[in-house]
Parts: sequence; C-alpha cells; structure tokens
Amino acid sequence: MTEVALATRIELVDPPEGYAFCLQRGKGSRGERLDYVEVLEGDDDPIAFDLVVTVRKARNGPAPDFFGPFVQGPPGARFFYVCVGQCVEGAAPSWSGRVKVPLLGIDWAHVESAARSHACLFARYLASRPAGGPVFASVPLLGDGWVVQHRRGPSRGTGK
Repeated sequence: MTEVALATRIELVDPPEGYAFCLQRGKGSRGERLDYVEVLEGDDDPIAFDLVVTVRKARNGPAPDFFGPFVQGPPGARFFYVCVGQCVEGAAPSWSGRVKVPLLGIDWAHVESAARSHACLFARYLASRPAGGPVFASVPLLGDGWVVQHRRGPSRGTGK
C-alpha cells in the first residue's frame, strides 16, 4: 500500500458547557480554524470531527505517516489540534487554547483494516477537567486509543 485516503473521526467526550471547539487547519498558532461547534447549556452529547487524512509509508521507516490540511507536527510525531475557546470572531469565551490529539499507535494493520472495510480510524478523549472547564495540551486517548470503527451517523461537528 503506497498511499491511501482514510476517514478519521475524533470524538470529544463530555465537552464542558459554554465553550467553542474546532479543528485547526494549517500550521502554527495562526492556522485557519474551521468546523466551529459551541457547546450549549445542558447539552451532554459528544462532539465528533470527521475528516480525511492521507496515509503513506514514512520516508525513514516502515511505519505509516499522515498528511493533510489538519495534520500537524513532524514525521513520527503527527497529531491534530482541537482549538478550544474563541474559534470565530465574536464567539465567547474571549480566549483560546489547543488540545493536541496524537496520531501515535496507528499501525499498518489499522490502516489496511480501515481501507479494506471502508471504515474510519476513530479515537476519543475526555474534553473536561475533573474540576470543570476544558482540557488543554496533550491528551491521553480513551479506551484502546486509535481503533477501526464502522461508520455511524452524523453527530455534532464535521470536517472535510
């Protein structure tokens, strides 16, 4: 397998109320922020961002490497940024931060299984701190980390 486009889903479990979430497209802190989703009061549903990544053999080894407008970081340490806070002009709150969702742990077995079954690579993380408010920085993935999941219906959030 030289190169394959794969569906990917990131699910934010228990997002705190009153915050905005989006994916960052582009590099650096000024990258374009897209797919804005605001968590409204009393809304306990997870947020999911669906996107497509390109996967191919890494230049310096046999592991898969990831590319696309939402993929961040150097080869071997790729990740997605989920932005939290003000993602669009005029949205509350007036500050912002980012969550680093690592792409570590995905091997060729995951990639081939997802491609063969037209499934997606799926990961979840807990979006709230125990004391309330959003998490920031690098997050641990829930469960088994990145898994192959058969596609489900749409949920809040999107990505292209």
